[in-house]
Amino acid sequence: MLNRIISLAVTLLIGFSSQSQNVLTLDRSLQLALSHNHDLHIARLDAQQAENNATFGNAGRLPAITASAGTNYSNQNSNLEFATGQTQDVEGAESLSQNLSVGISQVLFAGGRIQRSYQLLKYANEAASLKEKQALESTIAQVWSQYTAVSLLQRSVFIANENFSISKNRFEKARLTNELGGSNSTEFMAAQVDMNRDRVELMEAKTQLESAKNSFASFIGYDQEYLVADETTLNLEQEFDESETLAIMYAGNTSVRLATISSETALVQQQLQNATLFPTVSAQAAYGINQSQAEAGFLTASQQNGLNTGINLQYAIFNGFQSRTQRQNSKLEVLKAEHRQAQTQELLENTVKNAVRTFNNAAAVAKIESDNAAVANLRMLKINELYSLGQVSSLEQRQAQLAWYTAENGKSSAEFRAVNAQIALYQLMGALVDTIEKNDSTR
Repeated sequence: MLNRIISLAVTLLIGFSSQSQNVLTLDRSLQLALSHNHDLHIARLDAQQAENNATFGNAGRLPAITASAGTNYSNQNSNLEFATGQTQDVEGAESLSQNLSVGISQVLFAGGRIQRSYQLLKYANEAASLKEKQALESTIAQVWSQYTAVSLLQRSVFIANENFSISKNRFEKARLTNELGGSNSTEFMAAQVDMNRDRVELMEAKTQLESAKNSFASFIGYDQEYLVADETTLNLEQEFDESETLAIMYAGNTSVRLATISSETALVQQQLQNATLFPTVSAQAAYGINQSQAEAGFLTASQQNGLNTGINLQYAIFNGFQSRTQRQNSKLEVLKAEHRQAQTQELLENTVKNAVRTFNNAAAVAKIESDNAAVANLRMLKINELYSLGQVSSLEQRQAQLAWYTAENGKSSAEFRAVNAQIALYQLMGALVDTIEKNDSTR
């Protein structure tokens, strides 16, 4: 009963406030964050760069075609002496030359270096895409968690306000009774202390809410006054099986796949270094035209054109053992990558097991706290009725009030822990994006 009353009251409060403030849904908050988050934008740009790089051309599998052209002009005074003894003086002798060529070159064999380079580019592209997904999942997780925090803090402010109203009514009744001489001053002062204490609780709840709203607005890039809907998207009936969750994690977790790519990349790097054991064979061909005109000398004009082709073989016979050292280190990198992959899997497996236990426990606690809050509310309503009839003391009413207030705060705290545990599990499973999309379709 309490949950329905409070949810209805908070919904009505949001409805009245929405006339002057915007009510942000979780869907809208996610849209804002995904368009504003800088880390996500950077990850997307990195992924686009990696995709642009993953081409045959960047790996060296395509031929290189070049074209060149040039011209030279000179104006000189010349004094020529021939073998016959004749001499010739030419002043302002002009000469002009032009050249034009088009060439193509292609690596024919490099010991598999080109194929390995392309494979590395594809791995880099996949890794960048996975990092983009990680940034997306991190953004969704933060939005979901912060949105839930603001929603529960709104509820806490409402509860604190109700708590203060109860104390204020008791204080007004005690003051009137005291003025009429029907009670001693001690009861009146106790009511005043309780009211002030609850006023402070309300002020602190409002401060926490405003701080949380400011942080959330900054994170999603929102600059208007707002409220959030009273929703946590928490399914307390859901339970996670450890073995099933581990299987989903191994299939969908981005960190697992990144560790695998790192290990595979190290292996390809080793193969790339082994390519230095083989020579590089390349071929080239060029067609060129050269023309020249001169006023001095035997030839006044000349022109050459033709095709040049060739094949080159290059092999590093000795380079100070650099290639051997690189091959040795590449083998060590493979071993390091294998250990990092095993370490990542062990860490994630332990994290998933703990996360499953944490969520199942948090969900059970949230159920208990919800039931406890409902019972505390019923008890408080009954005590308030008896207090208005003068059948219980103000002390008994205060105790029932504090029990209700504590139960409500315990319920909110338990729900927040359960939501965060649920978010962590979905993120570990690599199912956070799908879960959000599924929730969108069911709302």
